[in-house]
Amino acid sequence: MGINKSKTGGILNYSLEFVGGTSTNVTFNADMPLGDIDAQVVPLIEEITGDGNVQTQKIEGISEVIFKTRSLTTQERETFKNVMVENFEADAEKITTETISSTISSEMKSDAILAVVIATLCMLVYIWFRFKDIRFGASSVAALIHDVLVVLAFYAIVKVSVGTTFIACMLTIVGYSINATIVIFDRIRENMHTMGKGESLETMVNESITQTLSRSIFTSRTTLVMVAALYAFGVSSVKEFALPLMAGILCGTYSSVCITGALWLVLRKIFPQKAA
Repeated sequence: MGINKSKTGGILNYSLEFVGGTSTNVTFNADMPLGDIDAQVVPLIEEITGDGNVQTQKIEGISEVIFKTRSLTTQERETFKNVMVENFEADAEKITTETISSTISSEMKSDAILAVVIATLCMLVYIWFRFKDIRFGASSVAALIHDVLVVLAFYAIVKVSVGTTFIACMLTIVGYSINATIVIFDRIRENMHTMGKGESLETMVNESITQTLSRSIFTSRTTLVMVAALYAFGVSSVKEFALPLMAGILCGTYSSVCITGALWLVLRKIFPQKAA
């Protein structure tokens, strides 16, 4: 992330919803399928902008298409207009442009951070009340923060476009990861009531994780296959959601199995249960 900041000035590859840009409405002389637009029109726009981040929005049955790009200069907007008229006989008078507000983009960044923080705090309260032990909640939230940071690093390394799907992806990972953690904590709580006097907590936690390991692996594998299918056959916006989600599923499975139980054990030793 530091390397990205030094090279491009941005930690992540923010999409137009976050950094702002230019929205151009083009009315073609005929209704073009979205596949033809992506194959014929978008490459010409990318040549003008020098940027591969071009978003298209089209309503079926209407010849008007909205192209969202980075902020264009007056000269680039004129070039854009001429290319549409010369290559696709678009109506020059119906080609309009408007600026995507950066104020809205800043609000979206704040909303994304706020959504993840609120979801994490709600998870902490839920686990605390369900297991009647703040140490369960603290260890699960620590694992959630780990998962969010790993996926954030994945966005930075792979340079996946950070758009509106980013918020949905993060919240999905938080919810999915906590689900596997609850299963393990449930088994730990059950085994605590049945463990023998000579059995250590380390052995009990290890057995609890082992007993739920196959369930965690099979559930994650099934979900991973379905998300991989979305990535393989989905459109670009779906791929931007599916790729980091696959990384989050793998990371969430690892943290639930390898981190949460061990961290709870450490917290239990550091902060032992007070006698009533």
